[in-house]
Formats: sequence, structure tokens, C-alpha cells
Amino acid sequence: MYIVEKEIKEQITDLPRVFDYVKNYLKSNNLPEFILNSDIIYFIGCGTSLYLSLSGSRFFTFKTNMETKALPGGEIWFSPKENIGDFKNLRRSAILISRSGESTEVVKAGEKFKEYGIPTLGITLEEESSLVKISQNSIVLPIKEDAIVMTKSFSSMLLTIEMIASFVKGEDLSIYKDLLNEIEKIINTANELSSNYTHYNHYIFLGLGAEEGIARESALKLEEMSLSKIEAYSTFEYRHGPKSLLEKGFLVSIYTKGIQAEEPLIDELKSYGAEVITIGGKGSDFYISDLPESLFLKVIWGQILGLNIAKSKNINVESPRNLSKVVKF
Repeated sequence: MYIVEKEIKEQITDLPRVFDYVKNYLKSNNLPEFILNSDIIYFIGCGTSLYLSLSGSRFFTFKTNMETKALPGGEIWFSPKENIGDFKNLRRSAILISRSGESTEVVKAGEKFKEYGIPTLGITLEEESSLVKISQNSIVLPIKEDAIVMTKSFSSMLLTIEMIASFVKGEDLSIYKDLLNEIEKIINTANELSSNYTHYNHYIFLGLGAEEGIARESALKLEEMSLSKIEAYSTFEYRHGPKSLLEKGFLVSIYTKGIQAEEPLIDELKSYGAEVITIGGKGSDFYISDLPESLFLKVIWGQILGLNIAKSKNINVESPRNLSKVVKF
């Protein structure tokens, strides 16, 4: 069994551990005041962690009504004025996200925020990392991930951000505990369902709002693991140009919101010859949950689809082409 396959399955046991850890962290009033008192929070990451930032920031705004902005670490390091300006009258903070805590652009973004007097909260898996050292406060999750391809670390850090958002809103966190009971079923269903979708020439992932980050991360998983032709978009943006390529041999995965406007879009995509699969709530081809808090579970579809496509193409997912576990300058 591949390490990455093992780590996808370890979400069954590791995500409950993360839940307990973060719940205790929050109940102990460890969440820094600068997060609670911010006018705007920047969510910073690179690669998978950027797409995590995109989903996490939008979910955070959805729950708390606080303004957030997801940005790549390189944008802060190299172009801070163009991305965050110099607003003296705003109470600002940043959440820095890196599995290893050593991603150069994220660490450098932390240094740049320090120059600007913007406090930072780091989220990572590594206690002794540069990210922990540069951040005013940090959350170090109690799990390890060895594969180059990020899987359980994405869902774990997204669960963390979701729980923080629910905590800030004053909600009961037990809703996440209930969702955690569904992980094994979701993994098994994704594995069974994805075996029918490994033969397409081109894969598209669409998501709206917080699900856009899930769509983009799913596309990245297929790129990294299966070297397939992939695209990802905000759901309705796909209609504005990209659909011109659509034809038979395309699979479109839509992380659905269950809104009426998605129905004619799906019919349109099918009319061009594409196969469409919906992932989400009631009425979806792959049912996850009707709850918005289930966001962290939806990425499992992309993880397992990517793994199974790679297996069908005899690609070694332990050695993704041109990739390393930590990206440094």
C-alpha cells in the first residue's frame, strides 16, 4: 500500500484526534485576542495550503461575518503593498498555514507581517518549525504526514479553521464530532465510486464559495498523483470561456451548493458531451452531508479519485514528478 493511500485512510483515526486537540485548545481560551478583534484576517498558504486558505477564509467569513482574504505567501513576500496596502486604521491579523512550517514564502510572509505590525497565528504539524518561531501564536496539530502529497493534513487543518470559526460564532462544536463518524463511510464510497471514473481524457472541478478551494485542491491532487489534464474554477466562471473546450471524454466534478441555478448548468455541460458528477448534500451523486461544516470531508473525493487514476496508469504516487515534500528557495 502506498504511504499516501495509508494516510488517506488514517483520516478515520487522525481527524478525531485533531478534533479533541482543537476543542481543548479553544476551551482553554488559547485563541489569541488579535484574531477575535480583527477587522480583516489574511489567510496565507502555498499550493495545497493556499487552497486550504481559500476554503478556510470563506468559511470563516460565512460563520463570523468577519472580512477575510486568502493570498499566496509569495504575494505578501514580494508584493505586499499591492495585496494588503498600509491601512493604519484597520485592526489586521494573519493566519499562516504550512504543513511543514518551512515553506519559504509562508515564512517570509510571516516576517513581512511582523514588519507591518500585523500579528500572526501559525497552523502547522511541526513544533520546531520556522513558522512557529515567526508566529506570535501557533497551533501545532498532533499528527504526522510522511507522503509528499498532502491529504490528511489538508482535512485536519481545514477542520481546525472551521472549528475556530464556529467557536468565534459561539456554536456548539459537537456537530463536527457527528460528522467525524461518517469518515470511513465516505472513504469507502469514494473508493467504490471513483473506480468508474479513471478513464477520462480531461478532469474539471468546480466549486462555489468555500467549495472553490476544495475544487482547486482536488484538481491539484489529480495533477500531483495522476499527471492528468486538469482544470478548476469557481462554478459559474466555467461558463465564461473555459467551456469552449468541453467535449466527450471530460469528467466534471461539481461540489454543489444545492442551488437551483446549478441544474441548468449541469444540463448545459452534459449537452456538450461531458459526464458530470455532483458531490455534496441531498440529491448529489456522491452524498457527503447537507451541513456546511462538512467542508473538510468533501476533499476526500479528489484525494481518492487521484489515487485511483494513478493506479490505473501505473504511476508511483510516492514520487510525484518534479515535487518535494517541502518547497524552499
